[in-house]
Amino acid sequence: MDFVFVVTGRQAIALAEECLGSIQAQLGEFSPSVIYVDDASGYGKEELGFIENLLRPVNGRLVCLKERHYQIGSLSKAVPLVSSPNSIVCLVDADDYLLPHALKELAKAYANSNVAMTYGNVLIDFRPYQDVQQEYFYDKGTVNTEYSLEVWKNRTFREDGFRCFHLRTFRRWLWDYLDPRGFLRPSGEFIKASGDSAFVYPMLEMLGDPKHVAFIEKPLYVYRLHAGNVHNHDKKSQSDDLDYLRFQMKKYPLLDRNVLKHHLQRSQLCAALPVS
Repeated sequence: MDFVFVVTGRQAIALAEECLGSIQAQLGEFSPSVIYVDDASGYGKEELGFIENLLRPVNGRLVCLKERHYQIGSLSKAVPLVSSPNSIVCLVDADDYLLPHALKELAKAYANSNVAMTYGNVLIDFRPYQDVQQEYFYDKGTVNTEYSLEVWKNRTFREDGFRCFHLRTFRRWLWDYLDPRGFLRPSGEFIKASGDSAFVYPMLEMLGDPKHVAFIEKPLYVYRLHAGNVHNHDKKSQSDDLDYLRFQMKKYPLLDRNVLKHHLQRSQLCAALPVS
């Protein structure tokens, strides 16, 4: 399977080193590649060279943005660079890291020919360990859980709430059906702290059937809580953006079932072809 990691980061080289190392550790049975998006960090030549060296073992590409785009804006620049529409795009924050079995579990999920998207469960890495940051969890009662059949039937994902935590992955062709205007606030700037919701809700609505979305309960991803995490310095921005996406944005229509079937069949055909 063709796995492409899109890593978004800013001003966290020490953490990014561990993140990229965890992707390199997946090498062997799989040969993933990486697109690393530096979101206008202001890194100097030496620092960018350090990241480029980290990317070489994983067939990596460094994309440097001159202006701040935040998560969803960074993804809007990086995902279109994934050339094959059948690639499995895996989204990772540069201050987090993968567990060693991540790609093996993803491969199991995508062996099901109906699956076009996955989300999962995380482990929380508290830094410092004595600060468990209990206030972080006050609005996290539903993440890392599956949507009910009633929600799927009525496509009321936004009303139900946000459940799709890391590791989030999808077939590259699914991104092409997103309207990039949905990545923006009414002011015209990129959504800042809830950018994942700007593509997750539309993808769920377009797929519209639980057989096309795999929830992987086994943790594949370690999510870090640290001083620079948005939850510690801009929680209001995150809440406001999420409310806008949930209650003011229009829902996406179902993707035409014949079109969806065609994409799924093509993805499976490409997965079955021998690697040249």
